Amino acid sequence: MKQKIHNILTKISFEIYPEFSEEFKISKPNNPSHGDWTSNLALILAKKLKKSPIVIAEEIINRFDSYENISNIEVAGAGFINFFLKDEIFLELTKRFSLGNFENLVINENPKKILLEYVSSNPTGPIHVGHGRSAAYGSAIANLYKLAGNKVIQEYYINDRGLQAKSLGLSVFLRMQKIYGKEIQLPEGCYEGDYINNLAELAVKEFEEKFKLNDFNIASNYSTVKEWLGFIEKNYRDFSNLTKLSIDIQINQIKESLVEFRVEFDEWFKESTLFKKELVNDALKSLKKNDISKKEGASWFRSTNYGDEKDRVLIRDDNEPTYFASDIAYHKNKYERGFNKIVNVWGADHHGYIPRVKASIESLGLDSSLFSVLLIQFVSLKENGKKVQMSTRSGEFIELSELIEKVGIDSTRYYFLARKPEQSVEFDIDLAKKTDKDNHVYYIQYAHARICSLKKELSKRDIEIDFDASTNKLTLLKKDNEKDIISFINSYPEVLNHCYRNNEVHPLCFYLRDLSSKFHSFYNSEKIISEDEDLRDARIVLSTAIQKIIKNGLDILKIDCPESM
Repeated sequence: MKQKIHNILTKISFEIYPEFSEEFKISKPNNPSHGDWTSNLALILAKKLKKSPIVIAEEIINRFDSYENISNIEVAGAGFINFFLKDEIFLELTKRFSLGNFENLVINENPKKILLEYVSSNPTGPIHVGHGRSAAYGSAIANLYKLAGNKVIQEYYINDRGLQAKSLGLSVFLRMQKIYGKEIQLPEGCYEGDYINNLAELAVKEFEEKFKLNDFNIASNYSTVKEWLGFIEKNYRDFSNLTKLSIDIQINQIKESLVEFRVEFDEWFKESTLFKKELVNDALKSLKKNDISKKEGASWFRSTNYGDEKDRVLIRDDNEPTYFASDIAYHKNKYERGFNKIVNVWGADHHGYIPRVKASIESLGLDSSLFSVLLIQFVSLKENGKKVQMSTRSGEFIELSELIEKVGIDSTRYYFLARKPEQSVEFDIDLAKKTDKDNHVYYIQYAHARICSLKKELSKRDIEIDFDASTNKLTLLKKDNEKDIISFINSYPEVLNHCYRNNEVHPLCFYLRDLSSKFHSFYNSEKIISEDEDLRDARIVLSTAIQKIIKNGLDILKIDCPESM
């Protein structure tokens, strides 16, 4: 209905002022007595026409020749236009949601085949809390995309080759020596933490003494990753197998952590695949010739041709391709798989990487408008009023599993999602552990459980409600708090459409919090299972609509919706 009103007002605005080009708002009034929708169109037009907003508002109403589904239109305050819907329209969504119908809520006239890549953390360590926020966000956005009728493939890109992969293998190799009885200090650039010790123990079981360091006097002189790798790759021909085992174990642990966090990917794409199939060479050959240059023995991509701040190395002077070269091939492959929308979710620290990737897409002759990047800001933790320092058992990060152990999956997901993705999150552990209204996710779940308890009470009393017939009894709900809830229910599609259009999830978190708050107030002030059977049925229908909206919304967020608490 909001869209219909908007279309009519847009037509009228051009009739009154043909040069009109500004945006106007249609929103929910704070006070239900001010109507179901209100618009500021008259105030905006008044500035252009230099007339009284009230005069303009009255002219708009006089031109509003389509009163279908609208019972009344009024001018309010300084020139706002308030719209009152007919009862059957006002109650339509409450009826529909009470029956569990949530289809076609998001407007999308052009469904797409979308590749959504997110998390993609390097398989050189466990998933930390920063990755966890990306995982929660990506999986919720995927649900919104699907809700709008798109076909969505969720993909995790695995950097399983190059220096970082070898550095993981080296870290495990050196920790294996400790098990063999030789203590060696890890050079800068290696990975640390209990998980490296665990990998070393598994590797010793797998390879026994195959990677035991015999020439300690020679090797003890090495102080850098490069020196160590040169020595190991020369003397341990199967070092690549140790690296592969370490990465495979880490990938499996990452998968397990993500599944526990309710995140499952359709595809796990390995960077090494690009090299096995010669896709990197093919991609670099496909770049425009005048975008490639040679300098100091290296190959460069002239990304400055496309507005980037500087040119980028593709092949180093040692003939080793850069990660950027791999990314060019990976994104070319995405286009070749037939996706017409390609979305990457990256950490905010990758912001400067976007221009070069977009430049390479354009140099390949592909449509860069199909490519977009959503950035996720960092997460910090607070407990007992103080910032949580680095984990002593995880090296230089705090594992997602540690946070889940403290506050649970539901609170973790909710508080990751309850802020704009471009805003950093200070995660309050003490708040997330609370079991009262201060903890929003608990408050939302409690509203759902309360309504389930109401329906169980009906069953105990052998009361059966015909929901199809009882939806017509909603006209009995005349109190302000009841009308306010029904009006708020009507805004649910608007919230979902806003989230879908803007790649945001936090408005849905806020909506569910506010809907739950309205229900708790309603529950505390009214007798829902009243002696008046018709009124009882109407309030149960209303409560059921709330219950099913909460379930629908929490399903999108991948948060549990318990029936008892």
